[in-house]
Amino acid sequence: MRKAFGLIFVMALMATPAMAQKVTIDYGHDFDFKSVKTFQYVDTTESNAKNQLMADRVTNMLKKELTEGGLKEVTADPDIYVTYHYTSQENTSYNTTSMGYGGYGGYYGGWGGWGGYPMGGMGTSTTYATTYTEGTLIFDAYEPGDKKLVWRGTGTVTVKDKPENQIKQVDKILKKLGSKWDKILAGKGK
Repeated sequence: MRKAFGLIFVMALMATPAMAQKVTIDYGHDFDFKSVKTFQYVDTTESNAKNQLMADRVTNMLKKELTEGGLKEVTADPDIYVTYHYTSQENTSYNTTSMGYGGYGGYYGGWGGWGGYPMGGMGTSTTYATTYTEGTLIFDAYEPGDKKLVWRGTGTVTVKDKPENQIKQVDKILKKLGSKWDKILAGKGK
């Protein structure tokens, strides 16, 4: 019986929505990233999370990551503009667990080998629905003149409930994207 409960617990853990972060980038291969020394953060109509507290945190974290990466924030004439967008989607995951045992069929002793009916298995199955929010942060950098997009980084996660955990998720996304930016500067692509 212990093994059955242990197996159910392991199966439930495996069926939980993935918590890993997916981070991707795309960039203008013809853009001279080494010439970028300054940035200016700008809000757009799509910018910011709906929660103003979180929006301010994400903006400040983005600015911090860029300045720690060697760029200087300016209020006019930047080498690039940066902004972010946030999208989310509610998803449902269905997990089914079963308990019981299978039956056996066929013939067994008796008159001439026809002794009775096949025995069926007994068991139950339960399906659980788990709802979770998948959130995607999109960070854009574009040229000031013609506002041509030159870099886009995205990070997708299963959003955690507590704001302090969400901050950690954003920080991890920004660190991973910063690492990818550094690789581009080093001429090593993505």
